[in-house]
Amino acid sequence: MTSPADERARKIVQALQHPDLDALMPLMAGVWPTSNTQVHSLLRHIFTQAGEEQINLLHPPEDFHAWLLAAAQRNVGPAPASSNTVRLRLALLSKLYTALQDQGLLLIHPLRGLQRPPNERLSTPLLPKADLKRLHLQAQSDAVLYAALILIDQHAYRVKDLLNLHWQDFDLATGSTLRPHAVTRLSDVALTALKPLLLAAGGELYAAGRVLPYAGDRELRGALFQACKAANVPYTPPGELRKISLRDYRHTPQSAGFSADDARKFAQATALARGVAEALKEG
Repeated sequence: MTSPADERARKIVQALQHPDLDALMPLMAGVWPTSNTQVHSLLRHIFTQAGEEQINLLHPPEDFHAWLLAAAQRNVGPAPASSNTVRLRLALLSKLYTALQDQGLLLIHPLRGLQRPPNERLSTPLLPKADLKRLHLQAQSDAVLYAALILIDQHAYRVKDLLNLHWQDFDLATGSTLRPHAVTRLSDVALTALKPLLLAAGGELYAAGRVLPYAGDRELRGALFQACKAANVPYTPPGELRKISLRDYRHTPQSAGFSADDARKFAQATALARGVAEALKEG
């Protein structure tokens, strides 16, 4: 009688020899350093192309590195994937092969010696958490800027969505707000930050118009620049602050303003912001 361990090993081998990511993922539970949604989003193109070309991913051909670097750039659209996305895909695949070596299913690591593309963000790391906290403390003297920063921090708001946010977009009874691609239930921290602005706008019965009174993008960035200077932290544009939110919080697509139907973009944005590629580097 075949043991459960032998049966699992047989299924893993089969899912790699005849590439089948859906079959492989549950068999490798505990190996992946990120969510199954992110793993599937990042590896599906490689497995699909390997299946189409009958590439054995357990014992790949001699030209595997060249093939893999090309396959890892594949996207849904015509534009190739960024260097960071390619690095993430290669890092996850490397993690898989290392686990197979540990389990005795693989002798030689297929990615040994692979030349990975450069990290796009290597020279510009995201603002550390301690600096972000200091920036938030400094911004508390400016209720409008503080509310903007908290919405970015708690819910990964984009600048254009902040500037287009109206009181009519809120359901104050539930603490929810309408966004271009989702309805977000705001955190208690975000709702508290908005209270002074709500009172200044006339309260729940009379608040109308735009939530943040900035004339445009330039005014918001100018206020942020002055706050960063006063807090003695490097100027960090709103787009980078949004990446920090995706790095620091366990978002759902709805909490971060992504469409529930576009899990791929959400998964890739979150994985990139968290620097999964760096965390998965081979030792």
